[in-house]
Amino acid sequence: MAKEPKEHFKILLFEDNSADADFVGECLEQSNLSFEMLAVKCLADGLQALQAQTFDLILLDLSLPDSGGIATLQAVVGSARDEVIIVLAGADDEELSLKALQEGAQDYLCKDRLSGEVLRRSIRAAIERANRMKRVTSQTREVQHNADLLRRIFDANTDAMLILTQEHEIKFLNPAAAQLLEAQPESLVGEIFPFEVEREKRIELEVPGPEESTRLVELNAVDLVWESESALLVILRDVTLHRSAELDLQREKERLAVTLDSIADAVIAVNPNGEVERMNQAAVKMIGVTLASACGQRLGDVLKLRHPKTGKLITDPVGVFLSQQIAPEMGVSLAAGDGAEVLVTVEMHCILEGDPSQHGCVVVLRDVTSHKKAEEELFQTEKLHSISLLAGGIAHDFNNILTAVLGNISMVRMGMDEGDIGSKKLLLAEKAALQATSLTQQLLSFSKGGTPLLETTTIDQLVEDSAQFILRGSNVKCEVHKDDNLWSVDADKGQISQVVNNLIINADQAMPEGGIIRLDLTCEHVSSGNIPALPSGDYVCIAVQDQGGGITPDNLKRIFDPYFTTKKNGNGLGLASSYSIIKSHHGLMTVDSVVSEGSTFKVYLPKAAKVAAPSPAEAQEDNTIHPGHGRILVMDDMEAMMMVAGEILQVLGYEVEFSTNGDEAIEAYKKAKEAGKPFDAVVFDLTVPGGMGGEEACRILSEYDPELIAVASSGYTTSNVMSEYEAAGFKAVVPKPYRIKDMSAALHRILK
Repeated sequence: MAKEPKEHFKILLFEDNSADADFVGECLEQSNLSFEMLAVKCLADGLQALQAQTFDLILLDLSLPDSGGIATLQAVVGSARDEVIIVLAGADDEELSLKALQEGAQDYLCKDRLSGEVLRRSIRAAIERANRMKRVTSQTREVQHNADLLRRIFDANTDAMLILTQEHEIKFLNPAAAQLLEAQPESLVGEIFPFEVEREKRIELEVPGPEESTRLVELNAVDLVWESESALLVILRDVTLHRSAELDLQREKERLAVTLDSIADAVIAVNPNGEVERMNQAAVKMIGVTLASACGQRLGDVLKLRHPKTGKLITDPVGVFLSQQIAPEMGVSLAAGDGAEVLVTVEMHCILEGDPSQHGCVVVLRDVTSHKKAEEELFQTEKLHSISLLAGGIAHDFNNILTAVLGNISMVRMGMDEGDIGSKKLLLAEKAALQATSLTQQLLSFSKGGTPLLETTTIDQLVEDSAQFILRGSNVKCEVHKDDNLWSVDADKGQISQVVNNLIINADQAMPEGGIIRLDLTCEHVSSGNIPALPSGDYVCIAVQDQGGGITPDNLKRIFDPYFTTKKNGNGLGLASSYSIIKSHHGLMTVDSVVSEGSTFKVYLPKAAKVAAPSPAEAQEDNTIHPGHGRILVMDDMEAMMMVAGEILQVLGYEVEFSTNGDEAIEAYKKAKEAGKPFDAVVFDLTVPGGMGGEEACRILSEYDPELIAVASSGYTTSNVMSEYEAAGFKAVVPKPYRIKDMSAALHRILK
């Protein structure tokens, strides 16, 4: 913007002649102008001064040592900012003066006619002329800019825009209008606009489109001044796609509603105010409310969710779940409309990225009650498996110790009269040691070594006998209800009896003041997914229901954990071992409990493929000791166990040799056979830590000698050898711990 004339001027003088420079200075002094002046003698110094500071006026001599003529003026004009330039020449040169004015000088003065007054008038006029020209240029530029801007706006607008006279004659139209009306712009200027126009009113009309189609157009008209005359601005907007989009949106909403209703998870849309906007049918069913009653309510009033840590109702679900105070995968309790509580996972997302208060959010609820139960079932199984190795190792060592104890006791008793007081005390010790085997049996139930000896049988009599035996003398009564023609199952009677005993004992202890235990034996068909972790099929169900105080939710989660007990003198093995036993039978044990009302334990055993044969009357225990003769090879990794087994066999009349692992047993057997002194039988311990066990050694020796007579003896094994010994090449089994009569009976049967 040009500077206004002012009283004080800052002047730059280009003059190489000192006398002329002094003369110009004197003239300036005489002009009565307030000024300060910088004089330079060459073009380069002047240009440098222009770069360093600003001036109001430049007095320029065109003839300088380093430049001359118009070139000097051009150089100065190129470096000047807003400075006014007056050329000082030595003589009149009309052509040069005209050229100077054309190149940007405001005046041209001859030094010969220079005076203070001439210089003052020239400076004032030049500055005023420069300012006036700059104002005109600025105004012209602004007018042109506005006109260009308006045309750019018109041309860039996608809406059709036309300027009409009051008689509706087209004065101007933008490219969008020409395209909509399918004509060249110049051909329409001067024509009458063909459609009805109403000021300040939106009108929808149809106009012809390409290929015999029609377009839906919205028309709006406003008054306008155009080129100093009253006119109309008509805007035509093609709303064909908009109306089509509205129709598509409506269809999409309908499709969305159908899609949402087909989703199994509950889906709830929440508006920016935190109110329910829509719900699918799964949500209506899960929550137990109608869509009409839920819409418009706060989400916290519709969803009765309890915080998984505090148990309190969540009043602001949007704030809690969007801030991820509760992890999406964490189960949350939801109170359904019927009063029941289901476990759900909650996922919440903003409809658009950013603040939910702007766009709302979507809530997805998934019922994971069954899934959670299945997870807990799997976790329970994994926990039991994690201690199986420990339990098996303990059982193995403990059974070896018990075998050494029982073996020595039974051998000492053989040399004593039954009436001897010492023999009686040893008999009591033997019975106590045999009772200790029940502990190892429970430990084995945790491990693969507790593989059941399956037989097809019915269990109703077994269950009733167990209940009567346990409750003898108790103030608790047992009621038995069973289906007619109860299905047979493949089961280990001893292990199932142990399970029933544990359940009856627990039910009895849950009712110290007395009560009724209800025993139900039913045939049930389980469909896929009905009971988590239980495959579909036919099962016999044993249900034991008590009327005790029930089990708290916290204890219920750990009820099958090994060593977990709420009893003062309990060991926490009863239910854990029962659970493991039923799993090894390919079944499942479940529990439901309500505090103050009681608990119900259910055992599911798969139906047998065949019907059980009638069971013969139980034979009396045979206490006969059978002497024998022959050579026996004993393989056992425990020295004390080997010594006891050797003494037992020697007492029975056998010649004994020993080996500590499978490799030694194979070598000893081959050497004896090749030496003509073969072994009549080999007694194998199945488990040898860090070495070859009896199962592999038996297989190798059976290939070497098909006539091999092998006996499996173990208190723990990770395979099914003890229950399916013949398939593994053994002729008999003697489970540890054993007494002298157990070994004598097995050898007598296979060697006689």
